[in-house]
Amino acid sequence: MTYQTILVHLDQSAESRGRLGIAISLARDYAARLVGVYLDGAPEIAPSIAALIPSNTVEQFMRNALETQRAAEDAFHQTATTAGVTDVEWRAPAGPSIDAAVAHARSADLIVVSQPDPLQAGWSLAARLVTAVLLEGGRPVLVVPYVGAPEIIGTNVVVAWDGGREASRALADALPILVRARQVTVVCLDPSASARGADVLARDRLLAYLRRHAVAAQIESDAFDEGEIGFGDWLLSRVADLGGDLIVMGGYGHSRWREQVVGGATRTLLAQMTVSVLMAH
Repeated sequence: MTYQTILVHLDQSAESRGRLGIAISLARDYAARLVGVYLDGAPEIAPSIAALIPSNTVEQFMRNALETQRAAEDAFHQTATTAGVTDVEWRAPAGPSIDAAVAHARSADLIVVSQPDPLQAGWSLAARLVTAVLLEGGRPVLVVPYVGAPEIIGTNVVVAWDGGREASRALADALPILVRARQVTVVCLDPSASARGADVLARDRLLAYLRRHAVAAQIESDAFDEGEIGFGDWLLSRVADLGGDLIVMGGYGHSRWREQVVGGATRTLLAQMTVSVLMAH
């Protein structure tokens, strides 16, 4: 198992170059095709609105948008070429950004996006894009912290495991990275006393599964017992203790009144993450 197509979201934000660097590093490591998808959230001018605006104003708006897009495309190709990645593809889909992001994500093996920065003007779009791709894209999503992250990730991986479907999906989707990692630590929720016997057997099955994929992992038994601190906060603290450079975890959420809503631990990680996080739903 490997990643054949890595898709990275590109725009004009300060974080775009950082996530491109990580995507390029991954594409080089896995000999994968690198696909840059340009989605900047710029408003489109509907024909009915354009008819009310002076034609020279509309033309200038379109020229500026095209020049900005071309500059991003040139930077994408130049950065990839400098890094030795030649199997690349540029896409600038028209239409609503969120719909385009989900549609293009479904034909890739791994999606690279950035953690939304609440201090940036495009924060709302970035937050909706990450949530939509995670919950609707059907592919693993690598979220890069907006404060930056090393381009080389996945040497010391921490896997959050609760035995659920989302965690299982994330673990399987991360196998290409786990196989290459120097250290893999699986941290578990603390089960109730009545379920601990069955939980030990489940952990044995998990270790055996990882060994069959040549992943030598360590499991922290009864690592977390929910009390005053939530799992998201505890996990970030534990990752810092372990010196981890990547978190693998299930991304939890649901639809509510046509909106995509992420769960508590997922929301905490997206808000406070200090290292890159690979999520799957």
